[in-house]
Amino acid sequence: MRTLIFIATLFMCAITAKAQTNITKIIETIPREIIPYINDNSREEISKFTDENDSLSVKNELNGNTTIRKRNDDYVRIDLNESSSLQIKLLPVNDTTQIICMVRTMKSPLPESEIAFYSTEWEQLENGYGLPDINNADSIMAGFTCKPDTMTETKFEELRKYIEPIMVYAGFDDKGQALTFSINIPFTTKDMRNEVKAIIKQKSFKWSNGFFKEC
Repeated sequence: MRTLIFIATLFMCAITAKAQTNITKIIETIPREIIPYINDNSREEISKFTDENDSLSVKNELNGNTTIRKRNDDYVRIDLNESSSLQIKLLPVNDTTQIICMVRTMKSPLPESEIAFYSTEWEQLENGYGLPDINNADSIMAGFTCKPDTMTETKFEELRKYIEPIMVYAGFDDKGQALTFSINIPFTTKDMRNEVKAIIKQKSFKWSNGFFKEC
C-alpha cells in the first residue's frame, strides 16, 4: 500500500513539474505577430540569455537592435526597438497552472502601455485579473487623481484638464514583482507640470492568489 502511495505521489509531482514552465520556454514560443521582426536565430539567442545582471542586444529584421534588459525565471523586459518595449511576467494561478501577463509600451510621443493576458500556449485571456481598465478614461481619471486638502475644487478641475487625453504607462519593477501604473503629463511648462503632479497618484499592484491586489 505504501508503495502505491509513493508511486502516486511521484506521478502527481511529475504532472506538476511538467505543467510548470519558465520564461525561457515562453520566449521561445512567443508568436511571430507579437515580435514579428525577430528571426529564429535571434530568438534562440535571446532565450538562452540567463545573466540577470547584464543585457544582451541582437540585430532585428528592421536593421535595429532588440535588447534584453532584465530577466529572471519568471520575468523578462525586452526593448524591441527605440520606440517600444515588452515586459512578460509569468504568474502562478495554482500549483499546476500559470498565465502570462504582457505589458507592451510605446515610447513616443509619451509612454503609453497596453496590457494583455495569455495562457502559456499564447491563447489570449479575456480577464483583467484585478488591474485597472486603462481603456476606461473616466475610471482612470477618478482613480488616479486626488485633490489635496489645500486645493480648491475649481483649481483641481482646472488641473485635471491638463492630463487629457489620458495616456497610462504601466511597468513592472526590476525584479518583476510589482506592476505600477502612472498617468502621463502632456507636454507643458515645468511649473504647470509640477502643479499637475500634485494631483496625480501612482498605484502599484502585486499578484496574490490568482489576482492583482493594490499594494
